[in-house]
Amino acid sequence: MTKMQMIKKYILEEASAGRIKKGQRLPSCREVADLLHVNKITVNKAYAQLEEEHIVYSIPRGGFYFVDYMDKSSTIKKQIDFSAVKPDEKLIPYREFTHVINKAVDMYKNNLFNYEQSFESSNLKETLKLYLEKDGVYTIPENIIITNGAQQGIALVLETVFHNNKRKLLVEVPTYNLVLKLAKYLGIEMLGVERKIDGYDFRKMEEILRNEDIAAFYIMPGHHNPTGYSLTESEKKKTVELCNKYNVLIIEDDYLSELGDKKAAMPIYYYDISRYTVYVKSFSKTFMPGIRIGAVILPRHLVSEIAMLKYLNDLNTSKLPQMALDLFIKSGMYEKHIKKVRKSYEDKLKRAREIFLSLSPADLLWHVPKYGIFIWLVLPEYVKLSALEQELKNKGIIIDSDNQFFLNNIIKKENYPNSYNCVRLCVSGIESEDIKAIEIIILTIKDFKIK
Repeated sequence: MTKMQMIKKYILEEASAGRIKKGQRLPSCREVADLLHVNKITVNKAYAQLEEEHIVYSIPRGGFYFVDYMDKSSTIKKQIDFSAVKPDEKLIPYREFTHVINKAVDMYKNNLFNYEQSFESSNLKETLKLYLEKDGVYTIPENIIITNGAQQGIALVLETVFHNNKRKLLVEVPTYNLVLKLAKYLGIEMLGVERKIDGYDFRKMEEILRNEDIAAFYIMPGHHNPTGYSLTESEKKKTVELCNKYNVLIIEDDYLSELGDKKAAMPIYYYDISRYTVYVKSFSKTFMPGIRIGAVILPRHLVSEIAMLKYLNDLNTSKLPQMALDLFIKSGMYEKHIKKVRKSYEDKLKRAREIFLSLSPADLLWHVPKYGIFIWLVLPEYVKLSALEQELKNKGIIIDSDNQFFLNNIIKKENYPNSYNCVRLCVSGIESEDIKAIEIIILTIKDFKIK
């Protein structure tokens, strides 16, 4: 046993015995070094390894804190849910965010709990302006609306654009199910363009834009939900070119922007020099879903109307999480957190890709991206989706079928023959050791052929 292994074993045994509890600060590096007769630097390295394994987390200049530990010999069979789109609980920075919440209360207590004035340019807007510039999103604070989650931002845009008109919304097929439900609720007629691994059929897209009265196009260019596909830069440019040609507003949902290769990918907003694109930013999938903070970057002509509509809906977005998120970004803790999340998800996808390469039958079509959180499967014809779901449920595995992403009677999936009998697997909330459950999914699919 190496010295680092000895240190890690000591910490885990202390946790297993209940002497170190969840959320408790670990003994200092000096204490452990003296106790185990090792170098303080070695203890620090062992703590860093425990952090990489999501057993502890660190606060800058605040030490290391225990997340959770369970003796694997005492675990019981659990359900593995590939349908839930949520961050891995071990990656949520509870302690760090508590720290900035407390700091925000101390710094802004005189005006933190008053109503925010309408159209006010908050600290978070200024911070987001600078932060988003690194991703190629250039704007001014006045064009940023802070929302209660990205979903509210999308709703406000749709309500404004389609208020008192009968124009149509173009969506990708398949696409994010809540946008389909929202558009249906608002009485917006939808048309679809198929999203494939190699992008769109631009000839069909232009035909739709030319012949139909399309007001807006809702699109997820990167880490597409549910397929995990990402557009190339040339496909983004072509999309902008066509939408500008036919005066169609682009609603870009860039909900996972931090998880990709920033050097190789830019948002659609970057390529739209006419600035006729709405850019939707979310913090739910990479950070903390519960704080419900999102942002929309708007073309100038939509700012005042959407700001007023938001004010009429909820007066303002809570100041406390805004101020805390502002401090979290400025401190550098957010960037550190994102790097940890990105690495965790990349590792899971890498392991999933290895499993598919070794076990997948030739007639199972699958896509495992390098970045993101979604895996997309197109099942062989001999697999009945409802039966597969039930078989896997009996084995403790939950999957997501394609039904909600097409929503029959809204967009007929029969019109899109390349997208049928599909399954979405989300790896974000799956623990690293549970990725191996994909082996069971593949073997269950193979069993259908034998039957």
